[in-house]
Amino acid sequence: MTVNKNIWLALIVLLLLITGCSSEASNVVSSDEEAEAPVHPVEIAEINRGILSNELKLPGTIMAGKHMPVLPMLTGEVTVVHVKNGDTVKRGDTLIELDASDVELNIAQARAGLDAAKANLNSAKTMRDQSIKQAELQLSQARDMHQMLTNAEVPSDVVLDDVPEELQAVFGTLLGSNMPTEHDINQAKTAVKQAEMGLEQAKSSAQIDAAQASVKQAEISVQMAEQQKTHAVVTAPMAGQVTGFNTIVGEMVSPQAPLLQLVQMDSPIVQLSVTESMLPSIELDQSVQVYVKSFNQSYEGRIKYISLLPGEQSRSYPVEIELVNPDENLRVGMLAEVVIETAIANEQVLLPVAAVVEENNEQFVYVIKDDGDQVERRVISIANETAEWFAIEDGLNEGDFVVIRGNHQLYDGALINIRNEVTPVRNIEEAAEDSEDDNTNPESDTEEQDESDEDK
Repeated sequence: MTVNKNIWLALIVLLLLITGCSSEASNVVSSDEEAEAPVHPVEIAEINRGILSNELKLPGTIMAGKHMPVLPMLTGEVTVVHVKNGDTVKRGDTLIELDASDVELNIAQARAGLDAAKANLNSAKTMRDQSIKQAELQLSQARDMHQMLTNAEVPSDVVLDDVPEELQAVFGTLLGSNMPTEHDINQAKTAVKQAEMGLEQAKSSAQIDAAQASVKQAEISVQMAEQQKTHAVVTAPMAGQVTGFNTIVGEMVSPQAPLLQLVQMDSPIVQLSVTESMLPSIELDQSVQVYVKSFNQSYEGRIKYISLLPGEQSRSYPVEIELVNPDENLRVGMLAEVVIETAIANEQVLLPVAAVVEENNEQFVYVIKDDGDQVERRVISIANETAEWFAIEDGLNEGDFVVIRGNHQLYDGALINIRNEVTPVRNIEEAAEDSEDDNTNPESDTEEQDESDEDK
């Protein structure tokens, strides 16, 4: 029995020793786990106030400031060519000349028609003058006869020689018989009225007016024919550079097809279209940037035109931008990217988009705590946004430092290691204070070390 008791006592002691060792080991492991809490590498940024803005990047096309096709005004054969592609011309410079032989014939024909019309006018004037004289003579004779019949008391008072030949037979019969009756006098009076009407007709200018109109029409025909002759020489309607010109001597040209194009690139423009939602963000004389990828070069521009009417198919509004500093590299039809800065709000607290984490329909950021080693999870409220920035309505203040990279693996109270060259101002001040404390209390550090040694 004694032996068995000793064995049991030994077993109990051994069990107690094993249990104690296990507890100590557990305490050591727990202590190590606390000492080895993960530290997350992050990059941070300071929160500042600013104006939230956005960039509208719109495709556009380089176009000439002025562009005009040149068409001949008549059909004809090219006899002389004065320009070639690439030439720069001024307004009024001769471009080509056309065969004008047909035009000369038209001028001669028009002038002959004018001469004929003038001859007809002169003839009409002469005939009118003669008709007036004859009518005046007939009226005078009719009046005299009427006066003679009215005043005659006896047949001898009428002198037959003064009577016109066509009336002598009548007066002879009257004088050979009885005195003129009332009916005879009325006939004479009617003759006077007819003579007066004949004079009025003779004075009419209808034929002369018609002849004068013919003369004017003939003069216009001459002017048109001579104008056609001037069209035989095709001149530049404006200054510019010649392009698209392929006409040669001997070729037939007509008004149905342009000869060439005149282009002015001194003040090129950029044409683009904007949607209805973009209209509030742009205005006349607004400055923009125009990027031409072909030359990897940017140009300054200014909005000079915003259409009141949308396009029929696209429902977008045409916009024209004038380039302020163009150069000779630009060509018509080049593609351009127009960058328009648009202000969305007044000055606000701005937060980089990369700092925001969204989870369960909640948006939050990790703010650096005062110690600079830990972060605080903070829910935010966003007022406006662009592709790169959020305008914060609530949850952040100017001067806060937030994590902008490495934030998706963080949690509230997580330890961090700042990897970029941004250090919170308050952390620098605290570090300086800690350094002063270390330098001013060296004995305290020694005492703490001694106490630690004694505990061991």
